[in-house]
Amino acid sequence: MRPLVLFLPAVLCFAQDGNVPAQLARAQQLSTDQLRSLQARLVLDPAPAAKKAYGSLYLDYVLASRLRAEDPKGTRDRVERSLKLSETSHDPETQALVGALLGLKIGFAPSLAMTLSPRAMELFDQALAQRPASPRITLLKAIHVLHMPTFVGGGAEAAVPLMESAVRLAEQGVPSSDAWAPTWGRLESLGWLAYAQVENNQLPEARKTMDRLLALDPGNGFIATMVLPRLQAKGQ
Repeated sequence: MRPLVLFLPAVLCFAQDGNVPAQLARAQQLSTDQLRSLQARLVLDPAPAAKKAYGSLYLDYVLASRLRAEDPKGTRDRVERSLKLSETSHDPETQALVGALLGLKIGFAPSLAMTLSPRAMELFDQALAQRPASPRITLLKAIHVLHMPTFVGGGAEAAVPLMESAVRLAEQGVPSSDAWAPTWGRLESLGWLAYAQVENNQLPEARKTMDRLLALDPGNGFIATMVLPRLQAKGQ
């Protein structure tokens, strides 16, 4: 179990801000219980279903990513349900999430990688063609590439430039006038860049990226649980 202190900033924000779109923006910094509570609040929110559709799929993705080892059957069911509801969407941000969910599905059925991975990459590229300035689409593609075998063009070396691009796009982003438009990505892209840099043995660079993220979010759980242990294992 992760120490409670890792989620302290998110807990305080969650308690003080009842705005559902604002909470969606920081969903990956929330605890699992908070995510489930946010899902229930999203269902009850009076906004039109079309406005809430991306947020619902995003929460499914975050929960599926977090619970796949703890609850594999429930996670598989969640992924399949989400794919059925969203796989025909033409919204680029949604297409990228569908690609990411296909990546999670591969984790449960590796034999499907030869068909699902190219489909996921196709979705990422289609989404980027429509919305090239989205850090979220670039990041989700980068995460997928990171977990692909090197013999098909994947791995940390291939993923790092994509994650660097996601960081730049997140820093350059212009706020949307639509409160329900997805805005997550800045903290997440820095976290994944640090992770990929460690995997690519770019250890000084990973330290710098980690410090940039911790300056923005001192209690970041991804750094504490995913990046620091790998750095320490390599003597850093």
